[in-house]
Amino acid sequence: MRETTQPFLEERESVATAWLDGGAEECGWYGSKVCAEIRGEDFDALDALDRAWRADPHAIWIGWLTYEFGRAREGAARLPGLCMRKYEDGVRLAPGEAPIPARSAIAQADPSWWPFHALNAKTDPQRFRELVASAKALIAAGDTYQVNLSQEFWAPFDATIPRDGRGDARWLREMAGRVFAALRARAPASMGGLVQAEDAWIVSNSPERLLSVTRGRDGGPDVARSSPIKGTRRRWESAEADAAAIKELRACAKERAEHVMIVDLVRNDLGRSAAPGSVRASSAPRVVTFPTVHHLVTDVECDLRSGWTLRALVEAVFPGGSVTGAPKRRTMEIIDGLEQGRREIYCGALVVLHPDGLDMSIPIRTGMLDKDGLWLRSGGGIVADSDPERERLETITKTLAFDPHRGWSPNSKRNDV
Repeated sequence: MRETTQPFLEERESVATAWLDGGAEECGWYGSKVCAEIRGEDFDALDALDRAWRADPHAIWIGWLTYEFGRAREGAARLPGLCMRKYEDGVRLAPGEAPIPARSAIAQADPSWWPFHALNAKTDPQRFRELVASAKALIAAGDTYQVNLSQEFWAPFDATIPRDGRGDARWLREMAGRVFAALRARAPASMGGLVQAEDAWIVSNSPERLLSVTRGRDGGPDVARSSPIKGTRRRWESAEADAAAIKELRACAKERAEHVMIVDLVRNDLGRSAAPGSVRASSAPRVVTFPTVHHLVTDVECDLRSGWTLRALVEAVFPGGSVTGAPKRRTMEIIDGLEQGRREIYCGALVVLHPDGLDMSIPIRTGMLDKDGLWLRSGGGIVADSDPERERLETITKTLAFDPHRGWSPNSKRNDV
């Protein structure tokens, strides 16, 4: 630590690869040479990050917030709540562009290659149905309106993967790169990422934006945007069945009610940092289609008040309402009680601070790859009329990009992970 006025900031020289991939439509960000790092467990760390970012506005910072950031939780954490790294070689990538060190792996990526066995749910199916029932009971009692309930999945390495060198950092880096290349080829996402984190790698296939800020031009206000997702249907091989899934998603009163509830929550969150009367949202959600699922998405925007701070903005929107429920704080307490363990990177944020503003994804469809295999969580919104088994199967649907063993068959009976 160098300065008592910035207790979270450490100047350092190290290598820690970070690639935030914007897919075919959004720009990406890449860096590997770290020259400074900020870590912390509470929102005071954001003050230090804000000062460092504004002091060098041309710099690129990449890192993460865990779901538990800013909250005291029992049990050991695998990752620091906040870790943001300043990259000496940080660069912006054009939409669809891969960084130079990854281009060979991306060019040779085989979408069918996958080094893991099928995903296994860590929660027994009956137990998950009971947790859904518990959430519904709390909704009926008036404690909350919607609970985003998740479960953990795990896939060990396939037996064909050599064990020699598996604990070695270089082996793990190469494996993470190949996994991300295969995932990107099979199921490209709009806010994916590959980030080195402690003794593991974050591998994200997320389609969801928590927050972006675009600097105002010609004296105009800075603009913040969030794009909550709520509402999901699985893709099907048959064009007719796939079109029917979209039609059902659009027409489903339950899905639309859930979606409107979360959009209202996000409008309120952004409103805490917005110029008066500037919060705006599209009148109806749009359907966004990805290789494994269809989603309902709404963009919510606002003009930020002059003098806004990173801390105030993140405190207002984090964690995202689509991955907690409503009302947010009480529902987070309920989630803690039902899920017991930590979510860690799942439903936290992957973050880049750059010269033109910032971008934060919500790392859903996101795993941690380590020497033992692949770990990830998947969840969905529970409301008063939720069917427990259907909710359980939705969590499985959302893991399909990470589980090519399941294939696409609409008649598949392999639903009990």
